[in-house]
Amino acid sequence: MFSHKFICGSLTKMTETGITFDPPVYEQRYCATIQILEDARWKDQIKKVVEFGCAEMRFFQLMRRIETIEHIGLVDIDKSLLMRNLTSVNPLVSDYIRSRASPLKVQILQGNVADSSEELRDTDAVIAIELIEHVYDDVLAKIPVNIFGFMQPKLVVFSTPNSDFNVIFTRFNPLLPNGFRHEDHKFEWSRDEFKNWCLGIVEKYPNYMFSLTGVGNPPKEYESVGPVSQIAIFVRKDMLEMQLVNPLVSKPNIDKESIPYKLIHTVEYPFYVDTRTEKEKLWTEVQIELQRFKRQFESSEIEEGTYQDTCNMPIAFLLDRLEHVGATKERIEELLLENNLTVENECVLIVSSDQESEWSDPYKFSDRSSQDDALVDQEQEEERWDQGPES
Repeated sequence: MFSHKFICGSLTKMTETGITFDPPVYEQRYCATIQILEDARWKDQIKKVVEFGCAEMRFFQLMRRIETIEHIGLVDIDKSLLMRNLTSVNPLVSDYIRSRASPLKVQILQGNVADSSEELRDTDAVIAIELIEHVYDDVLAKIPVNIFGFMQPKLVVFSTPNSDFNVIFTRFNPLLPNGFRHEDHKFEWSRDEFKNWCLGIVEKYPNYMFSLTGVGNPPKEYESVGPVSQIAIFVRKDMLEMQLVNPLVSKPNIDKESIPYKLIHTVEYPFYVDTRTEKEKLWTEVQIELQRFKRQFESSEIEEGTYQDTCNMPIAFLLDRLEHVGATKERIEELLLENNLTVENECVLIVSSDQESEWSDPYKFSDRSSQDDALVDQEQEEERWDQGPES
């Protein structure tokens, strides 16, 4: 086994009427899974991710923000559920205003987690959040074959309820008639049962190691029962700089009994590759700050009823604004002189709007403030995808 520690915290409260988790357990699972995907040991090598049991595609709204991921496959067996939610993967206006730095292709697929299909080839990471407890034994037996035998990903994450925790739930309400937390659950494993399932997988597929963790910590007086939701992280040994036991199969055969996946929807996100030199990028930032300073100066002149042909922007102020992009006083002064701007007494002389300037490009910046406003609006729209109640 290997180790993985989550940095996100949580608070569990138990009162006379019930138990509450802050943040909700589904948010903790999402947070934990994002942290796993972004682990520095393998993040840059995770380009294609497949999520089985994607349901309403809530987790996708977080996963799509990882810039290193370039292909996401969202798989569920329920076609009607996919059809109701397929538009939620489309780019927002903000995705066009602030494009990604790398491409992102998203595919919504109808299929069974137990079936191998062409769309699953070359997958780097597999995510299955609260899925395995919903399948019957015959499907459960085929899941490792499809994922570890056919797909051979670098990383796999499973989460499932921890039945040891149910003793706390039954203090307040009985479990459902099927004996579980959800009417569609076919089983709920204890921590030992889940561990044994994982051990069976690495015994059959020795190229992998696993680590067990979880989210939704119990109250202090019940620490022995473990977390409400348990998580297994499988990592291919070469991701941990270890020798593979068996060579990878270059092109594994698709199981003849597998039903091919059906493509429901495909979308490609806008992206922009910045080919400018570092010097060109810095000059753009300098121009933006000069324009901003000039607008503020002219606005104050209008309010005070005073007008001047030039305004002086201290280089120290400019440096303070641009230090985060690697600006230095020497680099800024060099750029200013190269672009025919006058520097006197540690200040840049900026001409007023009614005078011609060699560095001024009114069309380049005229829509900047309106774009910023639009970006704020769309970021608020994005947030609603992260806040829905758990189903």
